[in-house]
Amino acid sequence: MNPIIRKRKIEDSTELAHSIAVVWNTTYKGIVDDDFLKSLLNHQKESAERLKNNINEKPDYYVLTLQDKIIGWIYYTLDSDNYENAAEIHSLYILKEYQGNGYGKMLYDYAVKNITKKGIKKLIIGCLDGNPSNNFYKHLGGKYIGNHLFREKYVENIYLFEL
Repeated sequence: MNPIIRKRKIEDSTELAHSIAVVWNTTYKGIVDDDFLKSLLNHQKESAERLKNNINEKPDYYVLTLQDKIIGWIYYTLDSDNYENAAEIHSLYILKEYQGNGYGKMLYDYAVKNITKKGIKKLIIGCLDGNPSNNFYKHLGGKYIGNHLFREKYVENIYLFEL
């Protein structure tokens, strides 16, 4: 079966909210407070509602499906709040059991293709310190340019990609 990248739909909201809670709990265990991770699991219904309500506000939000199951997603914007003339990937995740199969790179390449079509030559990605995905972004060619605090508590490393 071939994976499919497609635009997120309202009908994806419940499954996506569950996947977000699961991937955060597997990726950030020991990095982010357990209470926060637990709250993601306990508030999936509210998360699904937020995803439904912001579908028009986040047009560049795509899911990766395999046999009609969401196994990953990417959300990006064509501008960054903090970096001039740069697009920004805000979310790129693959469920743990599907990692290591090239799906993350597939989503990244998909976003880069769409971003460069718009004439944008720079891309920013933030990744929490301690997340093994920092190595993934370095491997893709990201240059560490600094960090800032995520949720005023967690160090997020910032990577710049020259496209």
